[in-house]
Amino acid sequence: MEKERTSILDIIDETVQRYSQQEAVIDPYTSLTWEQLQHEAKQIGNVILQQVRPEKSGYPVAVFSEKTVELMATVMGINYAGGFYVYINPEQPADRITKILDVLEPSLCIVSEELAERWEDMELRIPAITMEDAKQAVVVHGIKKMRQNVSRETPLYGVFTSGSTGVPKCVLVSHGAAMDFIRHFVETFEFTQEDILANQAPFDFDVSIKDIVTAYYTGAKLVLIPREYFSTPPRLLDYICDAKVTNLTWAVSALCVVSGLKGFDYRVPMTVKRVMFSGEVMPMKQLELWQQNLPDARFVNLYGPSEITCNCMYYELNRTYGSEEKLPLGQAFEGRTIYLLDENGASILGPNQPGEICVAGESLAIGYYNNEEQTRKHFVTHQTMDGSSIRLYCTGDLAEYAEDGELYFAGRKDFQIKHMGHRIELEEIERSMNAIQGVERCICNYDAKRQRITAFYTGDIDKTTLHLKMKERLPVYMVPNRFFHVVQFELNKNGKIDRGRLEVLEEVS
Repeated sequence: MEKERTSILDIIDETVQRYSQQEAVIDPYTSLTWEQLQHEAKQIGNVILQQVRPEKSGYPVAVFSEKTVELMATVMGINYAGGFYVYINPEQPADRITKILDVLEPSLCIVSEELAERWEDMELRIPAITMEDAKQAVVVHGIKKMRQNVSRETPLYGVFTSGSTGVPKCVLVSHGAAMDFIRHFVETFEFTQEDILANQAPFDFDVSIKDIVTAYYTGAKLVLIPREYFSTPPRLLDYICDAKVTNLTWAVSALCVVSGLKGFDYRVPMTVKRVMFSGEVMPMKQLELWQQNLPDARFVNLYGPSEITCNCMYYELNRTYGSEEKLPLGQAFEGRTIYLLDENGASILGPNQPGEICVAGESLAIGYYNNEEQTRKHFVTHQTMDGSSIRLYCTGDLAEYAEDGELYFAGRKDFQIKHMGHRIELEEIERSMNAIQGVERCICNYDAKRQRITAFYTGDIDKTTLHLKMKERLPVYMVPNRFFHVVQFELNKNGKIDRGRLEVLEEVS
């Protein structure tokens, strides 16, 4: 009988015991075996315990680093110390980082040597140690004691999403939720220790969890791809081809970098046997290029927000699709139940009736860290047709069944959008823009077909200056792609800005 696993740490221990001398993780400059990775992680974890001296498990530790082998050891070390990790992406502007840390209130941040000076310049007043210093411990007795307090319910990681109030929300996911999802993920798509996983997603994007925990679960090698490689497709393709990568679980926009910039004319990664994508609608012309160049690979459309632990539905393509067709959302992963609900909370079963996608099951997130109000709002109790009560996450995504019986995405029910793989509240962009001196009033809209955020504003600030100031306040994926400096807005009968008239407004000359 298989021993019950109480946390991700049990899975890591089993994998290290089985594959200790095999490569676990590589970046362009270094690599670690499973044994080396675990040793460094435990060293880091012991230092964390010495620095934080937590009374119990489940406390936050922030990480500020580029994506490297050392980052992988650090997030594992945080989990060994009983904490949950939150990756602070150095691409984020200082204002955004401050807001994240205000919500998180970590007792410690672990910073890479390369970014230590930048961290100090931000004057964040949070205790910090460098990764190099964190690897100096020898004993691991503190780790062993804390291990007894780590369970399925202990938080494993947190990822921040956009918030309509201007305050980012931290989605908190437990060890058990991640374990349950990855078990189904691995079994469904037949991952093994022989796989080589090319990690595209930054560690503040939950797509990365599918790479990280799949590696933990199977012993597969994790190949970390630096962000800058995606600006030069030949360099990217050389890296993944030379590493003999077998799996790509990437954001749609990353796949389109390769196909859209004619990367396949340079080199084709023929060892890839799975291409899995999520976060936004896949352009069919780009998908066709991938299928043409990798005819034997499995292609899978994944769906699901961070709040349900990575994904709740998948659709494996069994043919090529025309440019005007849409991909179905597919079927639910084992352990999940999908409800399509109308405005009154009643289930929609018939075709051509849009409703909200709601999810129940074993891998729902704990909730939003330090935000009970938003947790209660989005994680609700739902009465099923048989009268039982279940915990449900309401995604805000609309979908409808077609005549073929498949479920298709049909947009958002609010002002939240999906752009570059991220869920974004347009209200947060507008709030940030309205706070800039020289902006009188603004409104944003999103063109899903062109995947473009457009900002319309009145005031005396010019577009170039406004664009630069927005880059100082928001992550690059939230900065509008186009700015319209309009003379004035038109109002509807209720005195609100008429969103239907935005494109015909007169611009300031």
